[in-house]
Parts: sequence; C-alpha cells; structure tokens
Amino acid sequence: MTPAWTIRRATAVDAEAVVELRALMFSAMGVAGVDDPGWREAAVRWFEATLGGPHACVVVAEDPGGRVVAGAMGGLRFETPSPVNPNGVWGLVNNVATRPETRRQGLARACVVGVLDWFRDETEATVVELFATGEGSGLYEELGFTPTAWPAMRLRLPR
Repeated sequence: MTPAWTIRRATAVDAEAVVELRALMFSAMGVAGVDDPGWREAAVRWFEATLGGPHACVVVAEDPGGRVVAGAMGGLRFETPSPVNPNGVWGLVNNVATRPETRRQGLARACVVGVLDWFRDETEATVVELFATGEGSGLYEELGFTPTAWPAMRLRLPR
C-alpha cells in the first residue's frame, strides 16, 4: 500500500528540515563543507525569515508521520528587462532533494510542480530557470524545461 504523502508549502517551522534536505542535495553533488554548522545555522535563519514571504516558496512532501522527506524551492530574481525576459522577473528552481529511502515515488516531481504553480499563480515571473544534474534533467524536460546555450559561470567575492 502506498503511503499517504502530503504535498504542502513549507513554513518557518520547517526551516531545519528544509536545510537538512539542502545538505543532502549538497552531499550528493560533492560540495565541500556540508557538515559545517555555520552555513546550516545561517540557512535556518534565512528560511525562518523568508518562508511565507513574496520572494521564495518551498514545497515539501511529508510522510504520514509528519517527516519532511522531499522538497523543492523557487525564488525570484529581478533584472533589467531584456528580449529574453521582457518584464525582468525571473524564477529560479533549486534545492530539489528527496531522501534516498523515498525516491522514485514522484515526490520531487510533485514538489517542483507545486513551485511552478507558485510562479504561475502568485508571481510576475515570465521565465523560470534551473541548474539540472544528470539525474534530474529528465524530470525537468518532462515539465517543459529546455537546455540553454549559456552555461553558468561564477566568481566568488571575498568578504
């Protein structure tokens, strides 16, 4: 029998669970420093302050016992209008993660769809982007995402 999953928006009380999923995602990507408590504490504070606001949305999947087992995040970015995005409001899907024991049950898909619904229904975003892993690219293509010609580049500014 399939568990009765609950798909819902995360709130500030879910901040620690969302950060744990974020850490799981970073570990799977091989990102260094995942166990550093500094970023985790800062991320919990950020989620506590941001969830429920107009610029970010996290959708989570909860098991029948109330444990958050999957999630996806959407955030807004505001830029100068351009031919690619005439109103300059961009969406970014990120932080898509599922606990290993609950994978392959459609939870990540349900969370991403919930985030896309938020972009469509509650924001002015006209373009949504994401950075896909090989494992996730099939899901994103099924949801209508297409590859772009310009891969991301990054510069770290020391602070």
